[in-house]
Amino acid sequence: MIRISVMSARRGGRQAMKYLGFGKPPILLGLLIGFPALAHHSPTYFDSESEIVHENVTVVAYRIANPHGILVYVVTNDRGNEEEWNAELPSANFLRRGGLDDTTLGPGDKLTVVIGAPGVAGSTRRNLIRLTRAEFPNGDVATFTGISAALIRAGTE
Repeated sequence: MIRISVMSARRGGRQAMKYLGFGKPPILLGLLIGFPALAHHSPTYFDSESEIVHENVTVVAYRIANPHGILVYVVTNDRGNEEEWNAELPSANFLRRGGLDDTTLGPGDKLTVVIGAPGVAGSTRRNLIRLTRAEFPNGDVATFTGISAALIRAGTE
């Protein structure tokens, strides 16, 4: 239970700090704000011990956004059928700082390889990965973590 007290101007600031224990409200507030962030970035949504590799994919959509960017692409599965996949990207500021922008990819563009950690069954929707690497036909490579992105131009490694 959180108890909030409003003091009168006559009681003075020192009394209020003593009454509230001043250090407790900021700690409590930090915990309340932090829990949703921990839940949202929980490692239980993606299996970081596994890796999915898709070759020769076609971009359907690419959007830089917050809290996460998204890459939607199609790949041909082992049975010859096209499957649509969603790849979670870092936030807009991380993507832009890493050299990726709204013009990096567009519908119809090809990627030679897409690699990512698969979503955990029951925790995420089907055909979802957290993207870790994308390779472009021209030799460029984009790498991703939950908190960073980097576009490495071919020949500059």
